[in-house]
Amino acid sequence: MTGNHEGNRGDTGSGRYAGPRAHDPVEEHDPHDDPAFVTRTKFLTGVAIATGGVMTAAILVPVVGFAVADSVAKETWDWVDVGSMSQFPIGETSSIAVSAQDPEADRRVFVRREPDNLIPMWNRCTHLGCPVTTAGAGFACPCHGGAYDPIGQVTAGPPARPLDRFDWKVVRPPNGNEVAARESSAKLRDVQDDDRLLIGRAYSLDEDLAIYELKGPGEPATGVLSNLYPF
Repeated sequence: MTGNHEGNRGDTGSGRYAGPRAHDPVEEHDPHDDPAFVTRTKFLTGVAIATGGVMTAAILVPVVGFAVADSVAKETWDWVDVGSMSQFPIGETSSIAVSAQDPEADRRVFVRREPDNLIPMWNRCTHLGCPVTTAGAGFACPCHGGAYDPIGQVTAGPPARPLDRFDWKVVRPPNGNEVAARESSAKLRDVQDDDRLLIGRAYSLDEDLAIYELKGPGEPATGVLSNLYPF
């Protein structure tokens, strides 16, 4: 009996286990480890960012467009006959209204006539665009105290540059032959009272009276700020 019991114990000890056993662990895939996996939180965050970007663009685009519209808009400038030379005495500044085909192009012009030069100046202040008026021998802006001398150079206040000017020429009727022009102002001595003064394109000046393309109110003609305007 003893031998058989030991033999059976030995067989059981050395034999293969046939009882219940636990299942082998199966490695489960964690989707968070997948770079392409998008959680609900990530999805909603992306939607919020995209929506915010669209709304920001919808607000900024019109604002920026409004800010730069005046500075990039190109006006068609036509020659406008403003009267005979007899209306512009030498040594005086005359104020005239200029009407163009486009009603928005109507403007007031100060014409300063000298023996060898003619200076048509826009009455738009170069600070913020307020209309300037004559003040003594020069001009003054009633809005913010800008002041200019008889040829439109800044003498006081915040204006960014001299008064803008207009191109001009003098023609002789009835054929309309050119007698004098900005580029040949010395020929003004040869004009007659019946000759006609024509006003053309506006342009801007720097403090040294160098000519530049027309700038908007508050925009310097030169320097870093002229490149940043109107931003």
